[in-house]
Amino acid sequence: MLLRLVFPYFILFMIVIGYLYYRHQKLGPVLLKINRALFSRFNSDSLFLILILAGTSYLLMRFELRNQFPDDPMLLGPYTYVFFYGALLLVVIAREIEQPSFREKGIATARGFWAWTEVETYRWTKDVLTITFLRGKRKRAESWQLVPGSKKEIEQVLKQKVEKNQARKKKN
Repeated sequence: MLLRLVFPYFILFMIVIGYLYYRHQKLGPVLLKINRALFSRFNSDSLFLILILAGTSYLLMRFELRNQFPDDPMLLGPYTYVFFYGALLLVVIAREIEQPSFREKGIATARGFWAWTEVETYRWTKDVLTITFLRGKRKRAESWQLVPGSKKEIEQVLKQKVEKNQARKKKN
């Protein structure tokens, strides 16, 4: 019985380790973590997503617990549902509060990975950095309100990586 309970979590653990290894190989080492303000108008959509997921998880958990047949014994008990939805919510929260980072091969954000060649422009408005990415025909902008004082080192990495790639594009 214990093996039956632990086995799915062992598989999940192995998948997470495999994903972290793949991510490190694909993205390269971290050059600089972007120190952004966690609660700002630029990441209010993340907070909204977390609230929706929390409410939905609560409702689904109640629905599953109420719809158990009286003569059907629960396989793992009601705490399994609480643990599952709690773990799911924690994973989403961790992903959404992850700091964007400049890596050797591009920019990693909570919404994906962008290669340095996909960075079209970047601009500053006081302490807000807006980077425009171009992937195929789609443009996407990411904005982060930065902690004061981190602008210099971010600007230095952006100049080094983005302007070098833009110079290559102009040559072609």
